[in-house]
Amino acid sequence: MTTSDRTVVITGGTSGLGRECARAIAADPRWTVVVTGRDAERARAEAAAIGAQAATLDLGALASVAHFADEFRTSGLPPLRALVCNAGLQYTRRTYTEDGVEATFGVNHLGHLALVQALLGDLIAPARIVFVGSATHDPKQITGMPDPLDTNVRELAYPPKPTESAPRDGRRRYSTSKLANLQTTYELARQFEARGITVNAFDPGLMPGTGLARDSGSVAQLWWHTVARGLVLLPGVNTPRRSGKALARLVTDPSLAEVTGRYFVGRTAKPSSKASYDQDAQHALYTDSLELLGELTR
Repeated sequence: MTTSDRTVVITGGTSGLGRECARAIAADPRWTVVVTGRDAERARAEAAAIGAQAATLDLGALASVAHFADEFRTSGLPPLRALVCNAGLQYTRRTYTEDGVEATFGVNHLGHLALVQALLGDLIAPARIVFVGSATHDPKQITGMPDPLDTNVRELAYPPKPTESAPRDGRRRYSTSKLANLQTTYELARQFEARGITVNAFDPGLMPGTGLARDSGSVAQLWWHTVARGLVLLPGVNTPRRSGKALARLVTDPSLAEVTGRYFVGRTAKPSSKASYDQDAQHALYTDSLELLGELTR
């Protein structure tokens, strides 16, 4: 009987894409899968259903990120070989984290960067980090989403009063956070290569029926969970299970062991947006984010 000798942590692993990724990896007895969620009871129930372990983690609270890392360090689990930064939120009204940061940026970008930094010493090479991105980061893609903002970390964390409707402002902040995920992927890929840690990004495509529309109005939610499900027959539209298997591949496929700094759309590596490749912007986002995290955790 094969015994697990490696661990993967998957944020937002209790539903949708994260749950299906966890299910796919947990089918391999060599892996111990840890799924995180804000609701401890729900996380335990969902993890048990797919043969994974559960942990409580709120990416919108930096104290929770630090606590999770401390708990993981003393858990006695097999070596950490992979981290999937999957959890993501999209708000239709201005919302802030426990630390006072605009929540879309605070959870989708800052929370995940804080988690990477907190677990960096626990990642045992060869190891892999995967950020879940989105085509919405690229203005050239037809997604129906507003273009990302071109601004700095301070204004993303503490934005001025919106100049457009709250739902549109929320969607723009989501696409901006996904651009930040790509920029972070490329910055960390360069920094971590010498450590034996690969860093890639993954675009699951449109997945109707997932929890991304949880903050939308009742009509939009009804459409997302009913009519939109029929779109899965169209190119670029996926089920969580299909995309979950493709995401799991970036963690487990031996042929990808040395692939780093790439953007995968499903199972294929493709170019991301022009803005995502700006190395000065990548580095500024990274260093300014670390500075802000330092201030928030003092």
